Amino acid sequence: MTAASVLAAIAMALTPKGRVRQVTRLACGVMCALAIVSPAAKLDVDGLAAGMAAYRQQADEIVTRAEEEAKYMDRTYIEERCEAYISGKAALAGEPPEVTVTARWDEEQLVWVPWTVTVDAAYDGALSAAIEGELGIPASRQQWRTDG
Repeated sequence: MTAASVLAAIAMALTPKGRVRQVTRLACGVMCALAIVSPAAKLDVDGLAAGMAAYRQQADEIVTRAEEEAKYMDRTYIEERCEAYISGKAALAGEPPEVTVTARWDEEQLVWVPWTVTVDAAYDGALSAAIEGELGIPASRQQWRTDG
């Protein structure tokens, strides 16, 4: 484009006034237009479409991985907060036990919900009731164990 513009400027400067100049101006305009359009004429449309499809697929994969990572992070956060809650409640009665909570994806609410809990301590009815009442984990999905 730059070369065409420079060439047109030189041609216009060297052309005498009159009808010849008008023809030169027209020829220079056509030359500049062709310089602008020629890259588009050489464009590989099939290659461009394939490249765009590949980029779209990569973008979809990145979005999917990001969504999975976000869900994992949400799940981890829910599990850690529930474990901290149960440990804190147990600490009020004595030594806090090791607690493991697993969350499950709720298809209706589209959120992670606490699903099961394992408490490394002797069964505590009050704590079990608190886990069921506050976290929604019924006694049937609570596992209590001791070292001996």
